[in-house]
Amino acid sequence: MQSFSVRLNTIIISIMALILFLVGFYVAGLMEKVYIDTLSDRLSREADIIAASIESHKDLTDFSPMELQSLVNRFADAGTSRVTIVDLTGRVLADSEANANRMDNHATRPEIVDALTNGRGQSVRFSHTINTDMIYVAHVVGYSEGQPRGVVRLSLSIVKINDFIHNLWFSLAVGMGAALLLTVIVSLLVSRHITRPIVEITSVAREITKKKYESRVHIKTEGEVGQLASALNYMASSLESQMNEIKENEEKLFGVLNNMVSGVILIGESRRILLVNPAIEGFLGYSEKSLIGKLHIEAGLNFGLSQLIDRCFKTGEKIRDEVHIYYPHEKIVDANLAPYTTVHGEVKGVVVVLHDITSIRRLENLRSEFVANVSHELKTPITSIKGFSETLLDGAMEDKDILKQFLEIINSESERLHRLINDILDLSKIEQKRLPLQINTVDIASLLNTIYQNLQDKVTKKRIKVELPTIKVLEVEADRDRLQQVVINLIDNAITYTPEGGAITIDLLDHGDSIELSVKDNGIGIPDSEIHRIFERFYRVDKGRARNSGGTGLGLAIVKHLVESHHGKVMVTSKEGQGSTFTLTLPKCQP
Repeated sequence: MQSFSVRLNTIIISIMALILFLVGFYVAGLMEKVYIDTLSDRLSREADIIAASIESHKDLTDFSPMELQSLVNRFADAGTSRVTIVDLTGRVLADSEANANRMDNHATRPEIVDALTNGRGQSVRFSHTINTDMIYVAHVVGYSEGQPRGVVRLSLSIVKINDFIHNLWFSLAVGMGAALLLTVIVSLLVSRHITRPIVEITSVAREITKKKYESRVHIKTEGEVGQLASALNYMASSLESQMNEIKENEEKLFGVLNNMVSGVILIGESRRILLVNPAIEGFLGYSEKSLIGKLHIEAGLNFGLSQLIDRCFKTGEKIRDEVHIYYPHEKIVDANLAPYTTVHGEVKGVVVVLHDITSIRRLENLRSEFVANVSHELKTPITSIKGFSETLLDGAMEDKDILKQFLEIINSESERLHRLINDILDLSKIEQKRLPLQINTVDIASLLNTIYQNLQDKVTKKRIKVELPTIKVLEVEADRDRLQQVVINLIDNAITYTPEGGAITIDLLDHGDSIELSVKDNGIGIPDSEIHRIFERFYRVDKGRARNSGGTGLGLAIVKHLVESHHGKVMVTSKEGQGSTFTLTLPKCQP
């Protein structure tokens, strides 16, 4: 496709060439007509003079052929034209350049006919006598009784006129060529001046289509082109502003989507997945690239979720339901589906938002288990207290031995109930971070010795061999009472679950910026299938042994939360039937 400048130049040059040709043609024709008219006037005057001269001498019919020939020769010599005298019948009486007797009859010559009819005649034609183009002017001569006696005809070759016209055409052609060349140059300059802004506007428009919205037209011109440039610049500025706003909104949107813990899926009208956020991989186990463009039913989505999507497309209503996902990990998901529609209410797609509520449901289950366990743990001492109280009220108080025994049992169960309630309250405060810690420098080696002395009787009773750490002094920043509670719990559990004659090893290591305390026993151990539950509330490996020992089942849960509140961690390794090792790591300095 030709450019605008080429088409503009072609139009201008074509118009100018046509104008120059028409002007040249008109000028050449005009010059030819003027030249011929001038010759005709000259010949006409000469013919009048010759006619008058003849008439002044005598009647034309009175001249002899010799006299007429002499007369025409004299007139021809005096001028430059050919002189011919013709009678009324068309017979040539005399001619200055040819033998009259040999010439054809001229009665039918146009100029002769016109002269005999109108008194004067003129024609331009080819002369077969002298074989050249001629201009003829004829006048009647020798009127007698109102009738002409003959015709005087003057003729002149127009070869010179043709040469003049040819030279004129050549000059005009050269002039037109020069004018056309000048026109081309001017046209190029003008078209460049006109098209340069248009070319620049076109270039900027193309840049804008390539999303280069910062492009501008840098021209200063008036009129429609200037208005077009200003409009294009305004459009580019507006587009740049709008695209920056859209880009900023997209960045915000993708920032939100990419950092959401909830999974988001956008499904188009064709049921194909258009967009997912990174979190969706954690829900479904598939990457963004593997999901985009696939039908939701083919993308490996959960079957229940796919059914909800189809239902949302069908009903056009918001849907909320729980979905169980088993791959790549078992999850309980709160699925929220909402259609996005046209102004006419047609469903164009569905937005799916997935919230992981596994931990919430687990907490709800734990709460239910906690309530059930608390109820069960409270029921046992309360039932014992109530039963022994009723027995005493029924008359057993009369027997002092039974009274004392029952009161001791009631007191023991009351203490157990008191410990259970205190442990529950402590655990609740620790979990809600409402238990204040009194941080001081504690010599944990000295604390271990004190705790061992307090548990000496229990150790001796079961004939358990206890190996204490060799470190004599090792200080750490902690709440002494809470740290003592943690260590007592670990050592007491080791004693409880270690058979008589067993062994317990307590080790203490200094790691520079932290300390490590481990309590190892060779007791009953923990099954691999249950080791992940060891720090749950009310969990017991050997439920009968723990309950008989007076334990509440909350000890290790309290240990875990107290250690974590000191910015430490507690771990356990165990083999069933071979014993367990609880390892406690604490920073020396609290942040």
